[in-house]
Amino acid sequence: MGNPTGNPISKPGLDEQVPAGEPYTITWTPTTNDLITLLLLRGPSTNVVPIATIADEIANTGTFVWTPSTDLQPDTTGYGIQLICDDTGAYQYSTQFGISNPNYSGGNSTSTNSTSASASASASASASASVSVVSSSGYSNSTTTQTSSSSAASTSSSATTTASTKASSSSAAATASGAADRMGLSVGGAVAALAVAVAAL
Repeated sequence: MGNPTGNPISKPGLDEQVPAGEPYTITWTPTTNDLITLLLLRGPSTNVVPIATIADEIANTGTFVWTPSTDLQPDTTGYGIQLICDDTGAYQYSTQFGISNPNYSGGNSTSTNSTSASASASASASASASVSVVSSSGYSNSTTTQTSSSSAASTSSSATTTASTKASSSSAAATASGAADRMGLSVGGAVAALAVAVAAL
């Protein structure tokens, strides 16, 4: 997009401290007639990045009253402003300046929240571990009991099956033996009758 051109920004000046939460007038010299956008930048001069929109599509009058957010981290330098011409894309940078924000509590708040979150996560993990142990233990005991019951039932069923099989075998043997006995007597009787008939001849 080329180099910065036109609309030079005079305020904030280099290393000026802009108070957060108070109206501050950004000042520049208009050299174009199109609408402009103002962006707040943060970072070293060689690598600044936009972090917020100060004003969008405003008239290029040379001034804009800006009230920096009290959420901005205080810094003696590292902030900047970019002015962009909406029609052509031409742009300009301010020099780097700082933000004074004595009531800023973002760092402490972040630390406190982080500590609280960590403690909460730790407590949650401990509670989860306790529940897990109890649950695991209960499930294990339940499984053992069920396994033992299942084993006992299986043993009982096996014994019953074996006894039934033996009883069936014994019954079958008795039946076979009786049949054999009856068959033996019948055959013997037939043989004796045949012998008598032969003797008569």
